Formats: sequence, structure tokens, C-alpha cells
Amino acid sequence: MSYYPHGFEGQIVHHNVGTYRYTVIFLPPELVAELPLDRHPRLRASGEIGEIPFSGAWQPVRGRWYLMLSKPLLKDGGYRVGDWVEVRFRVEDQDSVEMPETLQRALDADEALNRAWQSLSAGKQRGWAHRVASAKTDPTRQKRLDEVLAALRGNATKPPGAPD
Repeated sequence: MSYYPHGFEGQIVHHNVGTYRYTVIFLPPELVAELPLDRHPRLRASGEIGEIPFSGAWQPVRGRWYLMLSKPLLKDGGYRVGDWVEVRFRVEDQDSVEMPETLQRALDADEALNRAWQSLSAGKQRGWAHRVASAKTDPTRQKRLDEVLAALRGNATKPPGAPD
């Protein structure tokens, strides 16, 4: 078995969603039939587009699934809308969450916070963890960590900018 068990060649296209325009690649119908999209409509995957690594989710839209392509991925690969690229990927554990060290330490130190965290869906955990991890400076990271912890304590509905 290949390191990436799924692969196809596809075209990079624009996909308009309301007022937003994304650069995406669509999953071919033959792969849609193979993948567990009925159980996981936003199927997390990682792999390569050309030789450029990606991590993301196949998103549903009107019976089709697409992967959003980041500007850094497009730039690193020298890709543009209209280009045909080879996509290789594997399905990831749908419940896994990449935890920032500061958030993990805070949860390990407080049993009540950890229980509150465990009560969240994996998707909400990923969203809140990403909010902390994506901060570019230490003060912003700490501010976001404090917001997440306040929400877990019930002192806020949710951290600002966190997913619903």
C-alpha cells in the first residue's frame, strides 16, 4: 500500500461561495464513492499536491467535495487557477486534535477544565486549539488561551473568533 492510498489528477479552479472566492480542487466522483463521506462529510485528510504537503478537509457542496488550497501552497508549488496537478492523500483520524503546548499544559493542570474540554466535539476542540496555535506573538497567544479557558470555565459563551 502506498503512503498515500488515494490519488488523482485534478484542475485547480475558483469556487464562489456567496461573496467569497476560494481556490480549490474537486474530488473526482470515483473517489467520492470510495471514501466515508456519508459518515464524515467534512473528511479530514493530509497528503501532497504535486510535491507540496497539505492538511485539510474535503468540504461538501451540492453533492461534490472540494479541498481549499492555501495561498502559501499555491505559491510554493507555483500553481495557478487552471493548472492540472496530481493529488495524493490519506484519510486522517477524524477525532484527532493538534494541541498547542500551552493549552495542553493548562488542561493537564486543572481537572475541571479538562472535563469541560473533553465534553466538546472534536471539531470545536480543533477550532479552539487552532485559535490559540495560530497566534503570531506570545501576548496574543496568551490572550487567546485566556479566552478559551474562560469559555471552558463558563465565564464566556465562546472565545472571540472561535467556531460555533
